[in-house]
Amino acid sequence: MSQFIEIDELDRDILRELRVDARQSYRRLAEKLGVSPATIILRIRRLMKRGIVRAFTIELDLAKLGFQSMAFIMVKLDPKKSRTSIELLKKDPNVAELYEVTGDYHALMKVYSRDPRELASIIDRVRLTDGINDVSIIYVLRCVKEGVVGV
Repeated sequence: MSQFIEIDELDRDILRELRVDARQSYRRLAEKLGVSPATIILRIRRLMKRGIVRAFTIELDLAKLGFQSMAFIMVKLDPKKSRTSIELLKKDPNVAELYEVTGDYHALMKVYSRDPRELASIIDRVRLTDGINDVSIIYVLRCVKEGVVGV
């Protein structure tokens, strides 16, 4: 886990605005927040330098790109091969997120597929990965909420 970094209310306001539209100009952001563009530039640079803002990115609608199915795959690992297994799972292009977790399973994967057949293929690849002892699948029917926590 990263070290906690204290930020003030203006930094929080900047982050909230950037989450809504990271492409807006510094001038527009400054007008919204009642400060100078120079202040916005300095604050954003500082947020980046401190590692709070890691990237300005896009949010894709994966369904419009053909990815109609999402599932979570819980994985039990052979402790002697866990590092190697995790490295192999990370390389799968259908794996959007991969976490090491506590509990009965050792890893949790979020995967996307175009259809049930592709999902079955992903599951087969995971099961055949060296060092995987067991998997459990949670198929997502619908997303109720997705996003990041507030600042």
